[in-house]
Amino acid sequence: MAASGQVRTAVGVGVMRALEGHARQPLFDDPLAERMLTGWAAVMVRRRALRRAFLGALDRAGPGFYGAVVCRTRVIDDECRAALAAGLRQVVLVGAGMDTRPYRLPGMAAARVWELDLPAVQDAKKAALSRVLDGPPTHVRFAPIDLVARPVADVLRAAGADLGAPTLVVCEAVSMYVPDSAVGNLLAYAGSLAPGSRLVLTYLSRAVRGDPRHAGWARRLGWRSAFDPRELAGLLADRGLRVHADVGADEHRERLLRPLGRSMAVFVGERIVVATV
Repeated sequence: MAASGQVRTAVGVGVMRALEGHARQPLFDDPLAERMLTGWAAVMVRRRALRRAFLGALDRAGPGFYGAVVCRTRVIDDECRAALAAGLRQVVLVGAGMDTRPYRLPGMAAARVWELDLPAVQDAKKAALSRVLDGPPTHVRFAPIDLVARPVADVLRAAGADLGAPTLVVCEAVSMYVPDSAVGNLLAYAGSLAPGSRLVLTYLSRAVRGDPRHAGWARRLGWRSAFDPRELAGLLADRGLRVHADVGADEHRERLLRPLGRSMAVFVGERIVVATV
């Protein structure tokens, strides 16, 4: 995917988070997502008729993708809050995109946050932050990375991160777009961290990846890596990580949507695993 495509993807996720802010019963509070948008996206999110048309078109093009994005956002928000409450004071966001968690979640300001992503995506993120926050706060550091070319540990070490500190590692919507070797490097890094460190990783189900009904999406989105939950749990265990939760569409509907009286499609292919060292 060209750099411009990666930036569009990052912005597209930001658009979906901004749209969720207009739901009657939103799953999370992200007041920055809409403010970071410009151009047509900003106009669309602010106008009800355009929002409805966009969401309808999105659901037809990718049934359940919006639901998956907003549900995983809520789950990862909750995991970040829990990690910060447990005393973790270093956070690494792998493939941070337009993620606003470092700037909106309570407790993040007391942590050292490292955002890792491709240079073009980080340039777009910094420009957006300059519009809404006069630039990134001092507790956030940016480290450009190509996960295929360099291991996460090497990039963080060169950037000055403390590899011995208990750390929360969040890798959202990245693993399915890189080869198995890059995922393995990330897991090795997470497993090398101090006891009490946590990993929150979204991944693509192998069963869905191999389903012919999703072959078109696999080609268009460039899916590369996928795992069976048991297989991934084994890989994590081999690296010293113990799985605490592995959730997907069924759990999202039961735990998040039903209590709010909401009904929406949620893509069954993406799962979230939470593991600790």
